[in-house]
Amino acid sequence: MTQLDFILANFSESREYLEDGYYRVQDFGDGSYELEFSVAGYCGTFDSHPAIKFRMDAETKAVTFLLYRDMVASPIQFFKPETKKDQAFVQERFEQLLAKFYQAKHAN
Repeated sequence: MTQLDFILANFSESREYLEDGYYRVQDFGDGSYELEFSVAGYCGTFDSHPAIKFRMDAETKAVTFLLYRDMVASPIQFFKPETKKDQAFVQERFEQLLAKFYQAKHAN
């Protein structure tokens, strides 16, 4: 089982607080998902830090990035990764986010 498979199986659409923030995986039902780590914002809101929306091919498990947002970064980052540079940036952040989710679940 890959880290991504583990995360998709062990996190849900409900935010789960695990030591340093809130973890959530949204399944949009069409092969699209969003991994989101968020921190508490003002007035009961949650600020993505970051959130990555992606599509995963059911057969090959290939991941295509659809959207990246980080509302805590300065300046705020909210974009579709269309260039190779953007895709490389999101790929790196995606791998970091996978590791963060995986470690958080194993620590608890």
